[in-house]
Amino acid sequence: MKFGIIGTNFVSDFFMNGAKESERCEVVAVCSRKRANAERFAAKYEIEHVFDTYQEMAESGTIDVAYVAVPNSLHLEVSSYFLKKGIPVFCEKPLASNIDEVKEMVRLAKENNTYLEEGLIPLYNPNYKKLKESLGMVGKIHQVNLNFSKYSSRYDAYLNHENPTTFQRELSNGATMDLGVYVIGFCVGLFGKPKKIYSCAELLDTGVDVVGSSMFVYDGFVVNLTYSKASDTRNICEICGELGTITIDYPSQPQNIIFYDRKNKTSVTLSEKPKENFYYEIEEMIDRIADGKIESSDLPFKTMEDIHEVLTEVRRQSGIIFPCDRF
Repeated sequence: MKFGIIGTNFVSDFFMNGAKESERCEVVAVCSRKRANAERFAAKYEIEHVFDTYQEMAESGTIDVAYVAVPNSLHLEVSSYFLKKGIPVFCEKPLASNIDEVKEMVRLAKENNTYLEEGLIPLYNPNYKKLKESLGMVGKIHQVNLNFSKYSSRYDAYLNHENPTTFQRELSNGATMDLGVYVIGFCVGLFGKPKKIYSCAELLDTGVDVVGSSMFVYDGFVVNLTYSKASDTRNICEICGELGTITIDYPSQPQNIIFYDRKNKTSVTLSEKPKENFYYEIEEMIDRIADGKIESSDLPFKTMEDIHEVLTEVRRQSGIIFPCDRF
């Protein structure tokens, strides 16, 4: 299947790593806001076609699928263009700036009978699926702790008054949209939408957050979620029950998942060494398109909308308001 890449930031390099492991994925085109960037990217990966705009790429007839890796605020605009053309879309996380935009993208996918996938890595990871199957091992769940914190070099740039894109409100950015989406998606994918949400964040003078924290209330247990771009942690996540605890090393790309048996004082590793992260997303997309589907089995539209409904409410409570928001 022939892929075209829109956007040439670091995540597009990650996509290429996954594409190399898929025998069915061929990247044949690339475009960027600056042609020089697209040309460098094309030379680096021996990509045949370079376009000045995504419209030219869509009209060229050279691609079967569009991989969208532009700033968050442009996800709706760019993805909608391809969906209306009947070209399947693999859009980076978060799928859009808010739940209203997500619903519009899903509507367009259905209206044009065209596949749409969100690149929320962990939900496609086989270790995440193993975790979901193994939740019963801990018995009745009482507490879940999910954390994803990573000091960003862009925060240093912010402190130096360089106005990095990572913290620009106009681009729908910030810690919640960049890192929080992982733990929120991880949680909603496992347990569904919470009954209650309590959220707060540390806002920068740009209007977006650098640190956020939420508590999700479910029947019988609570989930504590933390995320930061101004500190490093070990990012160990825990699902704690009466029979034991499951630990997860990274919510963004779970590689090491261990069950600790409380009574017997033993442990067992539930995970296996995964392939490159994007491999699973790419393979899922190709499989579902071959099946004539318009949504992923791993991240169906309903789950996608649930995640973004929660994500939008988290931002609303935290006072993170984007220009496109209606609250």
